[in-house]
Amino acid sequence: MYRLIRFGGLTLEHTNQIDDVGSGETPVSYSVLADGGALDNFGAAQKQPGLVDRVAARVLTATSVAGLTEKYFNLLALRGKRDRLYRRLATGEVQWVWARLVSVNGRRDYQRTQLQRVQDVELHFACQDAFWRGLPVFEWLLDDGYLLDDGLFLDADQQYELTASSCALSVLVSSGFGRAPIRAMAIKVTAPGSAISNITIARAGGESITFNGTIAANKVLIIDTGTMQVKNDGVDAYNDLVISPTADMASWFSLLPGSNALTITYTGAAGGSIEFAYHEAWY
Repeated sequence: MYRLIRFGGLTLEHTNQIDDVGSGETPVSYSVLADGGALDNFGAAQKQPGLVDRVAARVLTATSVAGLTEKYFNLLALRGKRDRLYRRLATGEVQWVWARLVSVNGRRDYQRTQLQRVQDVELHFACQDAFWRGLPVFEWLLDDGYLLDDGLFLDADQQYELTASSCALSVLVSSGFGRAPIRAMAIKVTAPGSAISNITIARAGGESITFNGTIAANKVLIIDTGTMQVKNDGVDAYNDLVISPTADMASWFSLLPGSNALTITYTGAAGGSIEFAYHEAWY
């Protein structure tokens, strides 16, 4: 299991903490049939939650009522803040999601004078990620906002040379219990010393995406499936992207836990590269 340990710089660890460890609700869509029953509009596709609500119940304590009041108002000042919400697994691994502190709830019983320096509170978080983010698999810098105990590894990016205009790759994603598909990633394609165009990235048994534009010599195309942005040499190129009909519109492209067989095709000379940058995903 796991426990919530931090929201931004706020420590959430407490000996008597109670955390919401549920999965969140998966969206559903059905078309009701006239003669009874319904059709599942999502078909056989596995869907994932959108916004996930999480509640962290804590007990504030202080040596005086004034001290308790200060702690409580410091929490109220964080209401509405968006930051990283961290959890720690029983194995010690730390993971995080983007979350917003929606509300700070508490009830005060003034008749219980013996508890005037104790206050139960509930912190309600709205988490925008369907999966928890684990170790980063990309290049990172010391000033990127990561902490020294976040468990990062140097040179963790996955970069492959495009040796031919039809290039077969095997992209390995960590597997095991609790691992989820990688749906939020930045795909970085770098052109060689000459321009390349019509780049298609296809996963065997899965999605394919095609960039119909041209990447100039030594320039970079970035397809961000998490933010759903396409940048060609820093310029918006969203209209040049074509997504396969098999793709889930909530995620343009995905990498599954284990080995992923990819085929990269394009027009132009060999010698460029493709890179997949992401955080490991956990349920």
